[in-house]
Amino acid sequence: MVVEAETAKLKKFQDFLRVEDKLVFHDLLGQCKLYAPYASTMASPVKEVPLLISMLFGQHKKIIELEKKVLTLETILKKPLPSSDSLDLQETPSGTQTAAQLD
Repeated sequence: MVVEAETAKLKKFQDFLRVEDKLVFHDLLGQCKLYAPYASTMASPVKEVPLLISMLFGQHKKIIELEKKVLTLETILKKPLPSSDSLDLQETPSGTQTAAQLD
């Protein structure tokens, strides 16, 4: 199978990477294998092109998922905090805030 043969060639590159980079590269190869069946439908004279497209697709998909998560978190953070009617915060001369005595 083309995917296995090409990823075997890429493993030589992986051998020279630092441990933490090897994990990243292993994940990249996993993306390649995950989408390779779809990419194999491409008619390309360069057999590495479908593999690269598989990797790019997997990475792009992750980017979109992360963008959605960031947008969700930004939306949550922009919501106003609930106000506390029971405590009246006053600033002291030192600049800190204390709760005023309740009536």
